Amino acid sequence: MIGRLMALVCALTFSTGAARAQMVDVDGGQLSYEICGEGRQDTNKQAIVLIHDGVINSASFDDLWPILCRDFRVVRYDRRGYGRSPAAKALYAPQDDLAAVMAAAKMEHASLVGFSFGGGLAVSYAVLHPEQVDRLIISGSVINGFQMSKHFNDRNLHIALPMIIGNFDGVVANARKDPWLMAPGHEAARDRAVALVKANPQDLKHQSNDKIKGWPSDLKRLPDLKMPTLILEGEWDIPDVHAIAGAAAVLIPGSTRLVVKDTGHLMQIEHPREVAGLIADFVRKGR
Repeated sequence: MIGRLMALVCALTFSTGAARAQMVDVDGGQLSYEICGEGRQDTNKQAIVLIHDGVINSASFDDLWPILCRDFRVVRYDRRGYGRSPAAKALYAPQDDLAAVMAAAKMEHASLVGFSFGGGLAVSYAVLHPEQVDRLIISGSVINGFQMSKHFNDRNLHIALPMIIGNFDGVVANARKDPWLMAPGHEAARDRAVALVKANPQDLKHQSNDKIKGWPSDLKRLPDLKMPTLILEGEWDIPDVHAIAGAAAVLIPGSTRLVVKDTGHLMQIEHPREVAGLIADFVRKGR
């Protein structure tokens, strides 16, 4: 029995590639990343980079990650100040950080999959380095250059307001009640998201944008993107996200726009299997 169990463990290790956290040096800091899908016969696997949102670190991919790892070489990493990555101490460019992670993972090119802020970063990287991006998949993305509505900004202010007096639990409570993050009835997913945030309070407590170098608008360059692009949006996400998705679908030539039913902004936590399937199907189509 023990022998069979060990054989099963070994088989799973070689089929998905055991992931372990590693650190890569970047300008003025370090980034934590993991790579999976590097078993004995995986040298020809297509590569995917997962880029997390502005609220939860790469642990938001915990349920989606092992599904993709079976068939692809996959990297996920914590941006500065999130998860295991130290906060930035000087100005930096998130695009340069992404390049450093891909270089450390020995990925000369990959499909970029970004959620929310991570989607905007994926778009910006594709604008700057189109030769390195096989396919582009963005979900609930805020693309730099779009003017956000007063409703969007007021909503963010309402959620974050308790942080002014150091009330971290108040911020979490406001976020949990937010109607846009999750579709109705997804209480288990809400609990999962809250647990991830509480386990990593630094994700919310650091100022994620205060050290980012000047980031020009990506709007004018969207028509230059030639790689296949999939634009996902949650059915229950905030109206600004739907507006951005619609504009991006018009501006990015040949892009595909898909509304994912029964999801809000954090679809990777609400329906990880479905979202992994959408990613896998799009990536498998090849360049």
